[in-house]
Amino acid sequence: MLISRDQILIEMVQKAVHAHKNELSLYTGSADPLDVMSAIFSQNPSLILIDDDFLSPYSAHLLQSVRKINQQMDIIFTTSDSSIKLGKEISQLGIHYYAIKPLEEAELTDSLKSIINLITKRIN
Repeated sequence: MLISRDQILIEMVQKAVHAHKNELSLYTGSADPLDVMSAIFSQNPSLILIDDDFLSPYSAHLLQSVRKINQQMDIIFTTSDSSIKLGKEISQLGIHYYAIKPLEEAELTDSLKSIINLITKRIN
């Protein structure tokens, strides 16, 4: 599940997911944390890709809530905020991949592929 309104990020993720024949759910609705949480847990994805630029300043709080409910969910976090404070706060929440925009498509694709492979191994 991708939570973003960043068209470049959306296109990059769509290409990567399509190349690996996986399903992608896109959330571009309200940035209200309760709406986002509702969308996440109504779909119960094994992986969420969260765009901080869409959810800021609620990103860390949202991730804490996700972790309290589902510790197994894999999370990719993207942002254009390169502050050390945000990096420290987010990295303590069990993020599998933390990326600062602008993203390299190959790097994002490799990270998605790696996490998808881990999810597949856990399921089987």
